Amino acid sequence: MYEAYVPMAYGDYLKMMSKSGEWGDHVTLQAAADSYGVKIWVITSYKDTCYIEILPKVQESKRVIYLSFWAEVHYNSIYPQGAEEHYNSIYPQGDLPPCDFKRKRRWWIFGNKH
Repeated sequence: MYEAYVPMAYGDYLKMMSKSGEWGDHVTLQAAADSYGVKIWVITSYKDTCYIEILPKVQESKRVIYLSFWAEVHYNSIYPQGAEEHYNSIYPQGDLPPCDFKRKRRWWIFGNKH
């Protein structure tokens, strides 16, 4: 299903992407959306395309994965402001270890201008 979108022989691509530490690309994002049945929002540093919405083949969950993308350099996982309280209310102590949502550097805040 993804073979036509990779820049090399598909077997070589799969072998390369299976290595620990290999960076993902647009094909792996689509495969993740399809595999988990979730929408992925990528907020980019591009002026003409500030976000990309990756839709799964079949959406099985209302959950959304949020990523930031610094033009051809790096992806980061991000979350909407307030998500840490929601996460920790769903998974109280004892069920799963609570996420450590310590602020590092500057976090993206949706809907606010800075």
